[in-house]
Amino acid sequence: MPLPAPVSRRETGSHSFPKNSIEYMYMYYAGSKSGVVPVPLNYRLASGEWAYIINDSQAKMLVASAEYLAGVDGVRGELETVDQFVSVGASGQANGAGGWTDFDTWVNTQSESAPLEEIFAGDDIFQKYTSGTTGHPKRVLLTHDSLTANLVQFAPDAPMPAEHRTLVAAPLYHIAAALNGFYAMYHGGCLIIHENFDPAAVVKSLDEEKISWGVLVPAMIQACLVAVPGVEQRKFFDLELIAYGGSPIAEETLAKGMEVFNCDFVQVYGQTELSPIATVMSVADHRRALNGNKELLLSAGRAALGTDLQIVDEEDNPVPAGTMGEICVRGPQMMKGYWNLPEATAEAMRGGWLHTGDAGTLDEEGYLFVQDRV
Repeated sequence: MPLPAPVSRRETGSHSFPKNSIEYMYMYYAGSKSGVVPVPLNYRLASGEWAYIINDSQAKMLVASAEYLAGVDGVRGELETVDQFVSVGASGQANGAGGWTDFDTWVNTQSESAPLEEIFAGDDIFQKYTSGTTGHPKRVLLTHDSLTANLVQFAPDAPMPAEHRTLVAAPLYHIAAALNGFYAMYHGGCLIIHENFDPAAVVKSLDEEKISWGVLVPAMIQACLVAVPGVEQRKFFDLELIAYGGSPIAEETLAKGMEVFNCDFVQVYGQTELSPIATVMSVADHRRALNGNKELLLSAGRAALGTDLQIVDEEDNPVPAGTMGEICVRGPQMMKGYWNLPEATAEAMRGGWLHTGDAGTLDEEGYLFVQDRV
C-alpha cells in the first residue's frame, strides 16, 4: 500500500473505523513499514472524546468510515493538527466533498516507491489509548520491539501452520485484535475479517471458510453456542484453536465449546501496556482443568515465555504464594511509556516492573488468579 512521501517516523495518523475492514489492517501494516504511527480510535466514544484524543496525539491524518463522517465534521473545527481527511466506504459521496478524500483515490495518488525511512526496533509501531478509570485516557507507546517480542512469546503456546486462515471478529481498535492481525502475518497466514461480531456469521465462517484460528472473548463464545440454531450440527473440520481473554471461561462453556467446535482453547491475560500478553493458559492447562483440576479455569495461566511475574504489597515487597497483592510484570513486551506523562510512566514502571493495577494471587505452580483492581 503506497503511503505519502516524505514521511517521518515521528508522524502519527489517527484513524477512526467504526467497523473492521481490510483498510484497517492496511493502516497497521503500511504504517509499520513506512514509520507512520497509527493511533486507532474507539468508535464507541463520543465525538468530543475523539477530538481530545486526536488533538492529544497530534495526528496529521484522519481516516474514517462513511457512517462517522458527520460525527467527525461536527468536531472538525476543534481539531488542531489534522490536515488530511480520508474516507472509507463513502462511494456515494463525491470525492473531495466536505474536505474528504476517498481512500482509494488517496492511495492511487501516492508514489509506488518503497518508503525510504529507516525503521528501528525502538520506534513506535502504533499508539493506543487506554480508557483508564479516572481522568483522560492515557496514550500507550508500543514499539516494533515490544510487539515483535510478544509475537515470539506467544508462539510456543499457539503454534500455527503456514497459510493458516485467521478469523478477526473483535474490534481492530483493541490491542488483542491488532495482535491477532500481526500474528497471522508473522506465521504467513491470511485474515478473514468480519465487519463486526455477529454470532451466526461467525459460526458460519468458522465452519465454511476453512478457518483454523479465532480470537473471541468468553461472551462471544457463549453467544455462538447458545444463540445460533444448528451450531451443534456443524463440523468445523479445519478449526484448530480458539484464543480468548478478558475473563475466565465457565467450565460448561469450555466443555461445550471444545465439543461443538472440535478444537483446543488458549487463554491470555495482559493489558495494552504489555503488547498485550503477560500470561498464557495453554492447551494442556485447559485439558488438565477438564480432567479434574477445575480450579484452573479460574486462572489466567502462567507467565509467557521470557516474562517475570510477581505479586507485591502496598510497599512493592513481593508476597508469598497465595497472598493477595498487585500483579506486576516484567519482560520485553513492556510499553515504552505513556505519551507526555512522565510521572504516570514512572509510577506504572517503577522498579523496572509494569504495575498492572490488577489484584491477584500466584499459586505454588505459578498460576495467576486475577481477582479485582487494586
